[in-house]
Amino acid sequence: MKAVMIMYDSLNRRFLEPYGAAGTITPNFSRLAEHSCTFDTFYTGSMPCMPARRELHTGRLNFLHRSWGPFEPYDESMPAMLKEHGIWSHLVTDHCHYWEAGGANYWTNYSSFEFIRGQEGDAWKAEPGEHDGPLTPRDQDAVNRRYMEQETEACHVRSFEKGMEFLREHAEKDSWFLQLEYFDPHEPFFAPQEYRDLYGECGKDDWPEYRVYREDEQDKVKGFRTHYRALITMCDRYLGKILDFFDEHDLWNDTMLIVNTDHGFFLGEKGFVGKNYPPVYDELANIPFFLHDPGHPEADGTHCKALAQTPDIASTILDFFGLAPGRNMTGKSLLPLLGGQKCIHEAVLYGYFGMHVNVTDGFYTYMRSGNEQNAPLYQYTLMPAHIKTYMKKEEIMQAEDTLYRDFAWTSHVPVLRIPVDERYDRKRYYRYSSHLQYGTLLFDRHNDPFQEHPLHDPKIEEKMKEHLLREMKKAEAPAEQYIRLGL
Repeated sequence: MKAVMIMYDSLNRRFLEPYGAAGTITPNFSRLAEHSCTFDTFYTGSMPCMPARRELHTGRLNFLHRSWGPFEPYDESMPAMLKEHGIWSHLVTDHCHYWEAGGANYWTNYSSFEFIRGQEGDAWKAEPGEHDGPLTPRDQDAVNRRYMEQETEACHVRSFEKGMEFLREHAEKDSWFLQLEYFDPHEPFFAPQEYRDLYGECGKDDWPEYRVYREDEQDKVKGFRTHYRALITMCDRYLGKILDFFDEHDLWNDTMLIVNTDHGFFLGEKGFVGKNYPPVYDELANIPFFLHDPGHPEADGTHCKALAQTPDIASTILDFFGLAPGRNMTGKSLLPLLGGQKCIHEAVLYGYFGMHVNVTDGFYTYMRSGNEQNAPLYQYTLMPAHIKTYMKKEEIMQAEDTLYRDFAWTSHVPVLRIPVDERYDRKRYYRYSSHLQYGTLLFDRHNDPFQEHPLHDPKIEEKMKEHLLREMKKAEAPAEQYIRLGL
């Protein structure tokens, strides 16, 4: 048995043909849908990048206990469990956040791994003497692009080649898992000219700021959308080459294929561009997911309506290799859904640490906002870090006097309980204007699929609140989250 997971970053399913998109050239995603089951109600769990990746390992939600951070000493890891049972796990990625302070120690769980440098503001190539002081991410990106003038030099293509190298060398062998993880189509939307030419004029700026753009800036937003489409078409072309390899080597008969993403991205919908600051509407949360299981060929070319989410991936891969999920994994295997089972979740939670806590049952979506102070709020960790740096000692010193030992999911390992403090951690989603501006929101997904008309129905809200409380209890949400949410 063999498994391949192709993971993209910030892939909005509304730009893919299998999900009804028009205007984006994605013939190989359509081809993939013919060889797999397309999930229509698949949701993210924790956002953004590294919180989602922690869930791929641990099979449980991250965002109720901690923001962005490294792999924890007490975490269960799906690839490590494979390794322990003699199944080789290999990671190929150009996702630059893995080699920052806040992304540490994930790769050590794989049997082997390979990094491709140069995405976003990755401190990859040096140009001493050209700048006064440290380079901004955009300055560094400009330096890096000088070394990627040809398509073959692009991070995506170099990642693809290393993934193909593994497949060519091991296609005839057994008992391995390949995670080929692309940073694309995350911003900056840097694609070779060939792909941009498919969509006409798009302007020079391919790196949007995370904010609401004014009416007089809509041409700029249109340009971002065009750059994004061009980059997705590039992703599509190299996906097609992997599908060709599956065809040529008949891998469909013995190899699982998962194609997924961590979350979506706003490109003008509801006026937003980016992520991290607006409520988690379905443009961010309801993500594309494709699954081919050689044990269920009858599911290829079909759509699955059942509710599922990112933490289910770990249990699914373990199940495929005949292994039980980890003791603390709450995600469910998706394989029974391919065999005809109708439901594995009554409802699922998702969101960012310190923002709305969202729940959906597939019919309604409920976004519960925090109180005016958005407090109390603590991070539980033994790896105190933010995205690019470790927490400052003054910040860590604010941890409660005694270590916190009450979580069963950590096997009662004592952890630091560090209060969120904007003096040291200035993420916009801690300051969290969304809960004050938007408050608690309720939507009917079927009658209002674009979530434009909030409902005011106490009976439905009470039902969704019950789902929220039950799922928070399953996830062992800390007590202060109930207080922050007015529950």
